[in-house]
Amino acid sequence: MTAPNRILSICILSVCAITSCGQTDVPTVNIGKAISQTDTLGIESIATRIDTLTFHSDSLYDIKLFGITDERIFGLTANDIIVIMDRNGQVVNTVKRLGRGPGEFANLGSIEYDPYNDEILMLDLWNKVIRLDSDGNFIDEIRNQHTSSIGDISALGKDRYAATGMSDKNRKYSITIMDRDINPVSEMFPLQNDAQRSNQGIIALEYMQTFNSKLLYKPFGEFTYYELSDSLYTPYLTVDCGKYTLPTEMNVKVGDSMDKKNNFQIDIELICGKYYFVQYLYEKGMCWFYDIFDVSTGKRVSHFRYGMEEYEAGIDEGFILRYGGERYGILPQYVKDNVLYWSRFNEGGTTTLFMIHL
Repeated sequence: MTAPNRILSICILSVCAITSCGQTDVPTVNIGKAISQTDTLGIESIATRIDTLTFHSDSLYDIKLFGITDERIFGLTANDIIVIMDRNGQVVNTVKRLGRGPGEFANLGSIEYDPYNDEILMLDLWNKVIRLDSDGNFIDEIRNQHTSSIGDISALGKDRYAATGMSDKNRKYSITIMDRDINPVSEMFPLQNDAQRSNQGIIALEYMQTFNSKLLYKPFGEFTYYELSDSLYTPYLTVDCGKYTLPTEMNVKVGDSMDKKNNFQIDIELICGKYYFVQYLYEKGMCWFYDIFDVSTGKRVSHFRYGMEEYEAGIDEGFILRYGGERYGILPQYVKDNVLYWSRFNEGGTTTLFMIHL
């Protein structure tokens, strides 16, 4: 799922309480061990296959994927043009819907492909949900008393959506199950954590992501992913930062970086097949780390430190990928089950899509 405006300076998500499901063997990865060691292994060391596809799309810049099917590839350009391509990379249709009219968005909060209805699902943070068919044709939009308070929305089934909420002054959160018409069906109330109760900073949006065909929710500042269903939220994966754990109430605190420098600040996370990818800041070491873990064993399979030396040497920031005699630093843009997708905009105006099978 792609959210063009998803990168916020500070954001906080609410905490899901563990349901009484009897599950005690939640997989755990520990990212706090041996951070002084940096290996030279990259994604290529765990990939079973790497395919590439070139998009020849004049005047379409920097296409990032948000969905893929057997017939279609869905992407969004840097200037918010929806691009629909066939599996050969040929453009089928482009849709530019900036505006405030029917089917248009002013502030795109999220965009994703809904596999249950074969639709493109968009959330305009101004106050509406927009649906297009898989060719980019306008189906409908919904604007009601509930759409103005949605922080993110994802498909759970053919007539079910899960929606998070926008923050409010009372810091009251819930994950709301909604019907096809974006009306609440039920709510799941997560416990409030210290960060939500804090008055020292900013509370913004909360997001969900689909990994391994499961809709997952991980509260910002917390350490467990939860799998969402129509009525349950159950633990899926726990991330352990060890002694570098940042207290939840510090995640919303503006300034006072000295209070955070001895802790890890997780920025990007994703799960692809049996692997967990994480980018985190270690301010004391003045560096970013890019790690990959095998969830089934808990073993770290790649660990790259990116500091000032790497920056001054002109090394690309990101997870290491070696392919075709080149070394890339990549920030994956889309995941579907065990395939990681990353697109690279080329100087000639083309875009190369890397499809990394893990």
